[in-house]
Amino acid sequence: MKAKAILIIGMPGSGKDEFAMVARDMGIEVINMGDIVREYTSSTGVSISMSGEIASRERKANGMDIWAKRTIERVQSNFVVVEGVRNIEEIQRFRKDMVIGLVVSISSGRDTRYARLLKRGREDDPRNIEEFTVREKRELSWGIGEVLATADRYICNDSSIDAFRESVKEFLRQHIIQESS
Repeated sequence: MKAKAILIIGMPGSGKDEFAMVARDMGIEVINMGDIVREYTSSTGVSISMSGEIASRERKANGMDIWAKRTIERVQSNFVVVEGVRNIEEIQRFRKDMVIGLVVSISSGRDTRYARLLKRGREDDPRNIEEFTVREKRELSWGIGEVLATADRYICNDSSIDAFRESVKEFLRQHIIQESS
């Protein structure tokens, strides 16, 4: 039997990590595609700050769905949240190898996302607006715009963190009930 998945998409800083934390707290398996990219980047001896470039290189060399393939290999349960889908080819790979419940887009305004990334301070996060713009353009070049436009559900993350977490909990409760029916 194929595992069922909720695929989470969103631009950098939109709240995908927060969605994932709520899911984990509810006992749901979560796989972060960005973590897989960062692990791979680290294994090559390259700085994590080069993860975006490595992700692009791997897509060019191995197909646009390479990170989906590497993610699917790690699924261990019958129900999983996959965070960080970036293109239609990845969704098609997930649909081929898994049962997709929903594709969920997390949305948030550009200024809010930029401020969150500055605050988060992960090694591969932008340090200024120019780096942020480069990162957005790179992700858009991978096809994320089309994925965002064709999502099954949208969750807005422009209010408080507590309000967002509550909306994610409610969404997951409803979806888990539907999956078990």
